[in-house]
Amino acid sequence: MALRRMVLGSATLLLTAGLVTTGLSAPAQAASGQVTSRSTTLFANCFSHPFRYALSDVGTGWTLTVDLVSAAGRRVDRAVVPASAGASGTGSFRVCAGSVRPGSYTVRSRVTWPAAASRAALTLPTDALTLVRPRSTTALSLSTRRPKLRKAVKIRTTVRVARPYGFFTAPGVRVKAQVRHKGRWRTLGKVRSTASDGTAAWRVRWRYTKPKKVRVVTLRSPYQASSKSRVVLVRSKVPKKRD
Repeated sequence: MALRRMVLGSATLLLTAGLVTTGLSAPAQAASGQVTSRSTTLFANCFSHPFRYALSDVGTGWTLTVDLVSAAGRRVDRAVVPASAGASGTGSFRVCAGSVRPGSYTVRSRVTWPAAASRAALTLPTDALTLVRPRSTTALSLSTRRPKLRKAVKIRTTVRVARPYGFFTAPGVRVKAQVRHKGRWRTLGKVRSTASDGTAAWRVRWRYTKPKKVRVVTLRSPYQASSKSRVVLVRSKVPKKRD
């Protein structure tokens, strides 16, 4: 028994000496992390859009780089988070409607360390978000719902587009007036753009003897979603026959 203890003790001593000599140590726990960002509305002009990050076992001296990438592979913006910001928190992208289009985007992230740390860059799982068009509303008014046959009817619309703090009139929005005729919506006059007060108007000669439905459609663009006004029924006044 004494001999067995001496052999085991010698083996343990040799193993310990070998570890010290070679400088080996127990492997460190693998670093990990995640970056997430929610879908949002692509409002006009530029704005900051937040993302959240959480890192584990990254040690010190790290840098988190977060890219917002379009479906075509173009980098829209890059955010850099230093170690001094903490291993978890929030950052933000700078998004401008003039250079970014609605659609799907990918959030790509990686953690890097200084060369002295001898640590390979860590690529984090990607996340996806969607930039959607702001909603719009379309209002319709008519000079009359009972026009005389072949007399002018004035159609007027007001378009409002969503902003971070509500709906506001929007200039330069393309709109068209339509009439329901023979089972189809047909355009009345030309497609127009709203004025500085968000309004547009048409003056059309009413030529329909039967009741017809009228509406206005706001056309979709990178700066707003499409919308339709309420439908108004117009009944023309047919001249009375003389005896």
